[in-house]
Amino acid sequence: MSCRLPSGAALWIALVLAGGIGGCVESESRSTPPGPAPVVDTVHGEIPPPRPGFRWGVYQIYTGAGRYRGRLSDATGELASPPQLVMFYRDLGRGFPRSGCDIIREAGATPVVSLELWRWGDRRQSYLAAIADGTLDDYFRQWATDARDYADPVFLRFGFEMNGDWFSWGNQPELYIRAWKRVRHIFQESGAKNVQWVWAPNNVSIPRTAENAIEVYYPGKGEVDWLGVDGYNFGDHHDEWHHWESFDAVFTPALDCLERLAPEKPILIAEFAAAAGESGQKARWIVDAYRSIQARPRVMGAIWFNLDKRREGEPDWRIASDPGSLEAFNLTFASPAWHAASASQPRAASDPNRAQ
Repeated sequence: MSCRLPSGAALWIALVLAGGIGGCVESESRSTPPGPAPVVDTVHGEIPPPRPGFRWGVYQIYTGAGRYRGRLSDATGELASPPQLVMFYRDLGRGFPRSGCDIIREAGATPVVSLELWRWGDRRQSYLAAIADGTLDDYFRQWATDARDYADPVFLRFGFEMNGDWFSWGNQPELYIRAWKRVRHIFQESGAKNVQWVWAPNNVSIPRTAENAIEVYYPGKGEVDWLGVDGYNFGDHHDEWHHWESFDAVFTPALDCLERLAPEKPILIAEFAAAAGESGQKARWIVDAYRSIQARPRVMGAIWFNLDKRREGEPDWRIASDPGSLEAFNLTFASPAWHAASASQPRAASDPNRAQ
């Protein structure tokens, strides 16, 4: 999340047939049970079930393990089912967040660690060159070893939104790619096969120039496990540059770009949310977002940025900012019917919950 102007998992269908031979043995066929049926809501109409393997999640701020379990429980207590992904931020001043990942795992979700390439005490300094030239190799080697020893699956969103101008690691594509490849190589050498690397630009590049386009930051298909993208609907009342935008208006250009860039990769919408808008507007936005996501087979996950940032001059992004938006989220992403169905589905080979 920033002051911006503002998975993949392969689809699979299992069908197992067992039959007799030559009519001598009575034939028998077996198939997987049918998935959940669409839900028809009196306000929002027909809501399709999620595609097999799709998972949703939330951002929950992490300030240490002491109170994190309770805060995560409080933040998700009004949701109709527990999230399957939980995202939080980490900076270069701290190592692998084992305690936070343990708490998320105990809650039944996969942790998504968004690694900021600065230290929170000094956000002006850029560490990108130091990462690329190997100065921080020991730090990342320890991080990778601790992540490997954690053993369970974890997403690593390394230096996200690199195509924006609000982070010190932004707007430096060549240096960013060098840093990415160096650190990923350290993780590979360390045997951290349980870590899934998520390459996640912002939906809009700032500045909007060819030299700063999303694709110039791509490290290559052999270097990335998942594609990601962040985007927000800031609404009409944030500032003079923003206006109310549909989910498709926010994400379609970036998603189209990602699908062209790496057709074989799953996509995670790593941060998304909408401002309140007028009466019922946020609820409709959530339902439309869910429908749009389910219409894109490559999008295998989505994480809602569940935080009230009004003190920082941004909207109240929380799912439960009003009863209608909470109801809409529980009707779509967090529907208990969907959650139960997805929990019973076998995992695809590229699923990040499946250690390689």
